[in-house]
Amino acid sequence: MTTEQNKQRITEYIKAVHVAIKPMELLDRYISDADMELKGHIQVFEAGIPCYDFIPEDIIADGNKVMVRFRVKGQHTGDLFGCPPTGNHVNFTGVIVYELADGMIVNHWMEVDSVGMMQQISTAVMA
Repeated sequence: MTTEQNKQRITEYIKAVHVAIKPMELLDRYISDADMELKGHIQVFEAGIPCYDFIPEDIIADGNKVMVRFRVKGQHTGDLFGCPPTGNHVNFTGVIVYELADGMIVNHWMEVDSVGMMQQISTAVMA
């Protein structure tokens, strides 16, 4: 696939998972079993912040890699990294680079503002 086709595929993927329940059947349309770690990340966040909003702020593609600078918004209503539900609203940023092969995500590298996220979800727990 071309760089532009890879970028378009990631754009389609983001639209599919935007503010929706993210069942495995949906993830399987875009993420290869070669990247079970990404599927696991999504399931963890979906359990803790159901139907979270994944908002792309920048999408940059080069060959078979597509980088997305993003924001996540949602409400912490499930267990997340050992923190019981607080009902707190979260709003944090991150960057992810997807590697694609034949139109499927086969690998990723992700950095998230985990300190900011944990501060937002643990406020009620620590009070």
